[in-house]
Amino acid sequence: MNELNLDYKFSVAPMMGVTTSSARYMYRLISKKAVLFTEMIASQALHRGDFKKMLRKETIESPVILQVGGSDVNLLKYSTELANQYNYQGINLNVGCPSKKVSQGKMGACLMKEANLVKQCLEGMVSETSMDVSLKCRIGVDEFDTYEFFKSFISTVIESGIKIIFIHARKAYLKGLDPKRNRTLPPLKYDFVYKIKKEFPHIKFIINGGLDNIDDCLDQLNYLDGVMVGRSIQANPFFLEDVDSNFYNLEKIEIDRSFVVKKYFDYVKENIDLISTYELLSPLLALCFGVPGSKKFKQEINNLIRSRDIQKLEYAYLNLIAA
Repeated sequence: MNELNLDYKFSVAPMMGVTTSSARYMYRLISKKAVLFTEMIASQALHRGDFKKMLRKETIESPVILQVGGSDVNLLKYSTELANQYNYQGINLNVGCPSKKVSQGKMGACLMKEANLVKQCLEGMVSETSMDVSLKCRIGVDEFDTYEFFKSFISTVIESGIKIIFIHARKAYLKGLDPKRNRTLPPLKYDFVYKIKKEFPHIKFIINGGLDNIDDCLDQLNYLDGVMVGRSIQANPFFLEDVDSNFYNLEKIEIDRSFVVKKYFDYVKENIDLISTYELLSPLLALCFGVPGSKKFKQEINNLIRSRDIQKLEYAYLNLIAA
C-alpha cells in the first residue's frame, strides 16, 4: 500500500442508525466527492449473519468505506474479503466507539489499550486487499489520556502499514458517559492531532469532532490532511452542498433542492417494498433543517411516514422546498 486510492479531504462520519445505504444515497445527490462511510458493522455479524443485506449499497454511493468493529484477526480478514467482493472503496477499523455494548464485544475504544492487537488486526486486513485500509480512533481512553500514550498507540498501529487514520479529537470514557455524551463532554484537543501529524508526516491524519461549519473545516486543512463531519450532516444534509467546490476544486454548482427531493423520492418508490420504511424515510426528516415552522411540519411528516403515504410526502416536501 504505497499510494492512497481516495482523496480524504472531506468525509462523512460513520454514524450508527444514520449512515444507512438510503442516507448515503441522499448525501451523494448533494456531493459527488465526499467520502462516505457505512455504519459500523461487527465483523462477527458479517460472519454469522446476512452479510448480503448488511453490505447492500447502490452504485451511486461510491466512494464508500466499509467500517467494521472487532478484534479477531481472522474475522477482520474475512470482512475485508467481503469489502473487496462488494466493491467498497476502502475498509476502516473502528477503535473509537465508547459504547458499553461494543466494548463487551471487544470492539471500539477499549482496544486503544491494546495497541499491539490493533496492529495485528490491521496487518491482517492489509494482507487481504489493495484498497485503502484505515483506522478510526480517539486521542485516549479512560485514564490513558496523555499525549505520550496517544503517540505510543499511533506509532505501534502504523507498523501495520496503514497510511490513513481518522481521529476524533476527544478521549473516550468507557464508564460513566453514554455514547451521546462521549461525543460532546470530553474536551476537544485538536493540538494532540496537530502534534501527531508533525511527528508522523507521512501518515494522512483526518480530524473529527466539533466541526459544524464549512469555514472551520477548511481551516483544519492548514494543519491536517482532511476533515470528517458527522452530526452536522445528520442534522442538515445540505451541509454537503459546498463540499465539492471548497474541498475538491470543482466548479461551484447551485444545488437544486427540488431536484434532490424528486430524485430521492424516485429511489424511495423503487425500494418501498425492499427496504424498511424507517430507513427509507428517516433521512428526509433532516431536510427540514432551519425551515420556519419545521417543528409542526416534522409532526405532519411523522404521521405520513407512519401511514406510508409516499405521494403526499413528496408533495409536502416539494412545497416546503418551493416555499
